[in-house]
Amino acid sequence: MDLLEQLLLNVLFLIVFLLFIPILLELNVYRIDKQKHWVYSLSTALAIILCIIFPVEIMEGYIFDLRLVALTLGGLYGSASSIFFLAGATVLSRFLLVGGSGALATSLVVSVVLIVLLAVRKTYSQAGKRKKIVVGSAVSLFAGLLALLNSTLLFGATFSIGFVLGYVAVTLTVTALLIYFYELFHDFVLIHKQVMKSEKMEVVSHLAASVSHEVRNPLTAVRGFLQLLLRKNLSEEQKEEYLRISLDEIDRANDIIQSYLLFAKPTAGKIEILNIKEEIDRSLQLLMPLANMNSVEIDKRVDDYFVKGEEKTLQHCLVNLLKNCIEAMPTRGKLRIETFRQPDGLRLSIVDNGKGMTEEQLARLGEPYFTTKGDQGTGLGMMVAMKIIDSMNGELRVVSKPDEGTAFHIRLPLVEAD
Repeated sequence: MDLLEQLLLNVLFLIVFLLFIPILLELNVYRIDKQKHWVYSLSTALAIILCIIFPVEIMEGYIFDLRLVALTLGGLYGSASSIFFLAGATVLSRFLLVGGSGALATSLVVSVVLIVLLAVRKTYSQAGKRKKIVVGSAVSLFAGLLALLNSTLLFGATFSIGFVLGYVAVTLTVTALLIYFYELFHDFVLIHKQVMKSEKMEVVSHLAASVSHEVRNPLTAVRGFLQLLLRKNLSEEQKEEYLRISLDEIDRANDIIQSYLLFAKPTAGKIEILNIKEEIDRSLQLLMPLANMNSVEIDKRVDDYFVKGEEKTLQHCLVNLLKNCIEAMPTRGKLRIETFRQPDGLRLSIVDNGKGMTEEQLARLGEPYFTTKGDQGTGLGMMVAMKIIDSMNGELRVVSKPDEGTAFHIRLPLVEAD
């Protein structure tokens, strides 16, 4: 029983230091790629030392353990310098920790195994999983048999048949399983890294599409006011007003681009107390050309209520919601905007009598790239609007029925005006 316990303890050391730690290195967050081989070598050296400390004692000064399995696997997966390091660590540990006649036997066996590892290392690194298991198990078995023969022929050690068979079986089984599971986890890590890379590229794609979508809103407003400027019956005041709004929208487009460029390192915007009526008026002013083009009547019942937030992001949110409502009524319709004071804060309702949405469409509202506009939309505007409302500690409830229209009910915390 003591023999089995010691061997199982050796197996535990091998699993921890030759399997778990290398996998953790592959998944490392701190990107220690340049030092990874040496960390792996140190981990393998620890496994060798622990195997020597907890051996199966054959006779005084002569022990057996699974250090050669650790040396084999560490050499096969490490560099040439790692092989020399591990070989030296094995011999030195055997001399210092145990001593006896077995130390010299270890030196002879390790010298031969070192040569074998240097010879097969390159072939092993280029092999597939199945071939690695065969080659690794063969080298490990060769090292174990060499140790047994060396001990018997040169040092007169005697072993029972049961011990020899058990030692060979454990050596083969443990080596094969460690290689199998290491390769299995290594493949998983590679797939995981590829998925992460793919997700990062998808984020970049989403970001580019989002920039394009959000910049389109102010550009649409600019185009509308420039078309109005083509009319000959405009007063100078109207022309100046349209030009000013157009310039403001170009600035807003620039701000949107800048905010997305800083998306990776977001900074806290300027939080201030905002008048919801003024923000709605400004948003409607920007979208009035689109509303006129679609023959949309606007019924506004908005009072002075104050909320806390960032002006540009709130403006962004309102423009997206109002524009969605107007676009849902391409030929004619009515847009109603109302504000109410409720016990839990301000309620802002934006209601249209346009196309509406089905229950399935309503359930997917806010998903990236889900849109009811076909090729004309991306779904990102609604997603951003919902995100902004959430960032203001608000809530958004959407009610919609096909051919009846859509209602956006927004709740925001109220604050007192300065």
